[in-house]
Amino acid sequence: MSYIVVYNKDKCTSAAKCMGIHPELWSEDADGKAILIDGKLNAASRRYERVIEDSELEAYKQSALICPSYVIDIVEPASKKSILNINPTKEDEKDKVPVIQASYDSNAEWRMDPKGFFTMKPFPEEGVIRVRYYGEDHALKVVVEGKNAEDIYNTIVREGFVSSLAHAAYVGSELMKVEIALKKRLAYVQDDPLPE
Repeated sequence: MSYIVVYNKDKCTSAAKCMGIHPELWSEDADGKAILIDGKLNAASRRYERVIEDSELEAYKQSALICPSYVIDIVEPASKKSILNINPTKEDEKDKVPVIQASYDSNAEWRMDPKGFFTMKPFPEEGVIRVRYYGEDHALKVVVEGKNAEDIYNTIVREGFVSSLAHAAYVGSELMKVEIALKKRLAYVQDDPLPE
């Protein structure tokens, strides 16, 4: 079965996410906007289009779903309907979305992740962050080393070292503090705010 990739270059915000995950499908123009490789401009719609086959579908779906501007779509040729099943909120409707005031009671809500816990520290002289993973028995299991928070927290999730969403969120936020401390050469103490 074939599909049509539809790309609205005029609305591209140059986030480059599509190019980052699939550089074989997208290139970049002088303004930093994505170019749909082998795409043809549809003069009527002012969008670039490319017919793809089943074997290419997954990669283009990933490109479309990672785009923060929603400028990439994939349609079924006969119906001309999107196959992505997404419905982003329109700008004029965003003010109507409910607002929840955030709160957290650590005494009542905190739960130990059964998979274990982490300690983390920046090493500015080496330009790395080291995270020690301790299992449920409190024994050191492995050290995860990387240059940025994103690489490390994705490795931690991929390796299955966390089972709690709250713990994963904590690790991600704490790693961002470590990365900032590393880059700015600030003192870092886990669970404490960064110095001003």
